[in-house]
Amino acid sequence: MKFGAFEQLAVPRPWDPGKEASYYWRDLEIMIACDVAGYDYVWAPEHHFLEEYSHCPNSDTFLTALAMKTERIRLVTGIMNLCPPINHPIKVAERIAMIDIFSKGRVDLGTGRGSGSLENNGFGVSNEVSREMWSEAIEAIPRMWQDDDFSWDGKFFRIPERNVLPKPVQKPHPPLWVTGSNWSTAKLAGEKGLGLAIFSFAPPEALAVPINAYREGIAVAQPVGAFINDQVMSVQVCLCLEDGELARKIYRQNIGDYMPYFKTYFDTVVPNDEAKSGPLTQSRYRELIAEAKRTGADAVATYDAVPDVLTRDYMIENGLAVGDPEDIIAVVKRYEAAGIDQIVLSPICGNTQPLDVTFQSIENVGKYVIPRFR
Repeated sequence: MKFGAFEQLAVPRPWDPGKEASYYWRDLEIMIACDVAGYDYVWAPEHHFLEEYSHCPNSDTFLTALAMKTERIRLVTGIMNLCPPINHPIKVAERIAMIDIFSKGRVDLGTGRGSGSLENNGFGVSNEVSREMWSEAIEAIPRMWQDDDFSWDGKFFRIPERNVLPKPVQKPHPPLWVTGSNWSTAKLAGEKGLGLAIFSFAPPEALAVPINAYREGIAVAQPVGAFINDQVMSVQVCLCLEDGELARKIYRQNIGDYMPYFKTYFDTVVPNDEAKSGPLTQSRYRELIAEAKRTGADAVATYDAVPDVLTRDYMIENGLAVGDPEDIIAVVKRYEAAGIDQIVLSPICGNTQPLDVTFQSIENVGKYVIPRFR
């Protein structure tokens, strides 16, 4: 079992002067702490226009900064949008190769097609064509890293014969991933020889469908690159304190912070008005977020008023890595048994989680949890 850390760069309101910049430096220090603690990977997202949820539009820029501050931990774009109008495949190949050089061969390219309509429509890309765009780009990029004379004549981009520089340090090229949680995407990931990144925050048993589909696809893989990256990762929240009840209390107090954004922004999972009828304005998204916060308030209040709703047994059963080190170990073992090769832990459970608690949790995972799986 390998361990990853998920960097989000959420910046909650109010946006006082200097707050956004301070959160960039804060998240950088958090990921450096994960390297010191012994985590194997850092996953940095790419998001556009997602107010409060994430202010990280360029995962490669964040990872370059992190490469300068670390020596061991692997750096993954989680996930870089490969739709050519958003990130042209040549630019992706060039930027990833540069990170690979600066990190001395520690980068993985995690790919996808955006979290939803708010992001993609901002660049003139519809969800309907994004999958086809991604498929064409992922075929081309590994060849750019390996061929001195590369050309492409495709549906979404054309490139006359060119030598795409620089070349990555890792030979033949960095490992490749794609995000997906349904049967068709997971099977396609296996068929293309890509690692499967499941960003669903789902309990172990719920991962059986994509994992089985992936194993079916990997058995007949014709990799787009020079090798098969046979790995499945899953993301989950994590708060590991020596006082497990304190960890659960903090989690209960923070659980509602991100729910309105999941329900509103990620319309490839939960369709919203934009997915049905076309682009919405940013101000309309703010209204939808406010509405989601109001409708979710009663459920969150229940967690605060009745702590037993989120008991230790409930959290372990549902794959929530919240509690003391033994609780976290029990959860990770369940993901391991489900067929997960890498568990990626989100070190921040909500906007009001104290920073010192975050660092203590990371240290505890490194000291007590990770060694049990080595």
